[in-house]
Amino acid sequence: MIWAVLTLPGLIVAYFLFLRPVLHAIPALKAFYDEADGFWAKAWAICGKSVTIAFSAFVQAVGWVLQWIDPIASMLGDPDLKAQITSTLQANPQLLGYVLMGISAITIVARLRSIAKAA
Repeated sequence: MIWAVLTLPGLIVAYFLFLRPVLHAIPALKAFYDEADGFWAKAWAICGKSVTIAFSAFVQAVGWVLQWIDPIASMLGDPDLKAQITSTLQANPQLLGYVLMGISAITIVARLRSIAKAA
């Protein structure tokens, strides 16, 4: 875990100093980089300009963070965070249902928006 924390800044610097200028110079990627110059523009272009795909990526990122909640909480000094979340959800299981209904509603609205744009 510590190697990842120490290696990540070096990889980010290497990307910005070496790899990014090379990618900008490739003619096949020039149109992409012209369209997606900033972070959010690049994220929007990678998602194919689809709200559904962007929301799916967001839900996947949240799932990844929740998967790593124990190691992250231990690293931050709260090893019982998962137990606290579990006890909170057991006290009010409707909360989980509401969260899932919200995710479902957002996905349905995004999909209907995409269908309406295509028609």
